[in-house]
Amino acid sequence: MMIVLWIFLLVVLLSAALAGLSAAPWLPTLPSQRKHLLDQLKLQPGQTVVDLGCGDGSMLFAVARRFPEVICTGYDISLLPLFIAWGRKLLFFKTYKNVHIRFGDLFKQDCQNANIVFIFLLSKCYPKLLTSLKGKVAPNAQVIVEAWPLPNLEPQETLKAEGLLPVYIYTGTIFRA
Repeated sequence: MMIVLWIFLLVVLLSAALAGLSAAPWLPTLPSQRKHLLDQLKLQPGQTVVDLGCGDGSMLFAVARRFPEVICTGYDISLLPLFIAWGRKLLFFKTYKNVHIRFGDLFKQDCQNANIVFIFLLSKCYPKLLTSLKGKVAPNAQVIVEAWPLPNLEPQETLKAEGLLPVYIYTGTIFRA
């Protein structure tokens, strides 16, 4: 039994290391940052939000509380934050029935059906991210990038507020070429 526990812990740690090396370590968006982002969103019932590298799902759960008719899906490969997200969804399943947390490589996700795509990753992964998103984002989608701008691309809008990370908003058309 003890060996199974050690193997489980090793797998969890390796998944965290892989996530940190490939895109970003687990670092949830701060509550004040989430509120600032939510205040900018104009979502309609039935629309879809995708969070690439969702961690514990904190952003998705905040969106689901504010917009209960919106479908929220997040992807991550780090197991510890995913376990936290799955537990939270299980505990509050009625509140978060529209939230879907998936184990998956964020670089392999198709965001064609998303109205909004959230990205809060280290800028070192942006070249790979940009390549992986080519043709996989709807032209009318908003791509919301927290902290660092996408290289060589002009955001449609930049949001700055004192004490918060900058937010860069792009349209999905930049991923069509």
